[in-house]
Amino acid sequence: MIEKINGKPVYLYMGLLFCVVCWGSNFIFGAILVQYFKPMEIAFLRLIFITLFLYMLFFKSIRRFRSLKSMIVPLVFIGFIGVTLNHWSFYASLTTASPVTAALILATAPICTSLINSFVFKERKSTFFWIWSLLSFFGVLLVIMKKGTLVIGMGEGYIFLTMLTFSVFMVLVERYAKQLSSILLTFYSTMVGLILMTVFLPFSDVSFLRSVPFSIWMLLFFTAIIMHGICPLIWNHCISEVGSTNTSLLLNIEPFVAMVVGYIVLKESVSGMQLIGASIIVLSVTMALHSNRMGQGDRHLVPTNSKTL
Repeated sequence: MIEKINGKPVYLYMGLLFCVVCWGSNFIFGAILVQYFKPMEIAFLRLIFITLFLYMLFFKSIRRFRSLKSMIVPLVFIGFIGVTLNHWSFYASLTTASPVTAALILATAPICTSLINSFVFKERKSTFFWIWSLLSFFGVLLVIMKKGTLVIGMGEGYIFLTMLTFSVFMVLVERYAKQLSSILLTFYSTMVGLILMTVFLPFSDVSFLRSVPFSIWMLLFFTAIIMHGICPLIWNHCISEVGSTNTSLLLNIEPFVAMVVGYIVLKESVSGMQLIGASIIVLSVTMALHSNRMGQGDRHLVPTNSKTL
């Protein structure tokens, strides 16, 4: 007999939890990789691995699709903002910012996505949504404070860019998801992002053949395939069965996974102020999304909690 949670098979929740643990750990693994590769090199290599993986896995679907001309311009925007800029800024942030700080700032992405929808598409938000949103950003201020002083360095700036590009990407995906399946949208946006990354990559400064341990190459390869290839497939399948209400709560566990893995792998401790800020962020994001659902339902929140990259 299959065990169930909220009427759904428990393996669906196990799949979601696996994805959250992987994505939370990605901040720590990224902090390790930037010690051996430049941020743009990591993004470039990972996009190669992801593109090849998706092409081999969905070869037939990709080959059968013929109506791409009308989507070229949107895919360029989606690829540049949601893939090229997003991947590069993520690894650039980890060169100086704490992985835990990066995870906590990025946790506010659902709020930012809702704000963009509100200002651009005039979506109405409840008063409680605005209150919780402001409180979440107050939590961010607590997280990036050092010894009572607000310090915003290059790393924090880059992760804010990561959060913003991810939010814009979610809005674009919501707008164009009806014209392309999630598989095709993921593949083509990743491929476009890789092409644009190639254009901007300063190859004169690149040296992939530098002395890098084999274990680091394996870390780079497997994290690319697992975090951005396998996990999105599992997540998008489970979210269709479980719904965004339950999955959003699990997604907010990511920063705490980053804390635990960071302590185990990097021996990175977390200050009391960071714990308070983390609690405020997670609570605020959860309550803001809940208040948004109460007013509008789940229509706009599925893309916010879906993962395509």
